[in-house]
Amino acid sequence: MKKIPLTLFVLLFSGSVFAHATIGVLNFNEAFFNTEAWKQQVQQLESALSEDQSAADSLRKELLELQDALQVNSPTLASTEMQRIQEEAQFKQLKFQQIGERAQSTLQSSQNQFLERYRGLLGEALNEVYAEGGYDFMLRSDSIAASGFTYNVTSEVTAKLNELIAELSAATQ
Repeated sequence: MKKIPLTLFVLLFSGSVFAHATIGVLNFNEAFFNTEAWKQQVQQLESALSEDQSAADSLRKELLELQDALQVNSPTLASTEMQRIQEEAQFKQLKFQQIGERAQSTLQSSQNQFLERYRGLLGEALNEVYAEGGYDFMLRSDSIAASGFTYNVTSEVTAKLNELIAELSAATQ
């Protein structure tokens, strides 16, 4: 019986505390991957992968041509010729898939290196936004289902990261 009044007191008190709390919400991935440094790295990746992109575009075109040729000519083709075209299409599809996997692997590796390089700066940027904004709590966006009294601080943290990365780059040059 004593637990019920205590529970009600805790619920009422916590409600009044949270009703006046300022909670900042941060999407970590968005904060990192909207920085100018990441955008520059993506441009470098696109440049480095441009040859693969051209090869993939060429393979895609060739595959479409093979499929069209197979559909149009299938009634008149000999079974060996149809088999040859299907095998060629499978080979090109495999090459296309390998290019995609290589590009995905390169992107993932680049993202991981970027995160490792600037992980410490995220904490610093978050602390500065926390202090400057007078927030009572800072939470990850993926840990909140719904709330009416939170502020998205992702763009502020991204701006701070841009400043800190620029300072770090200037100091290392």
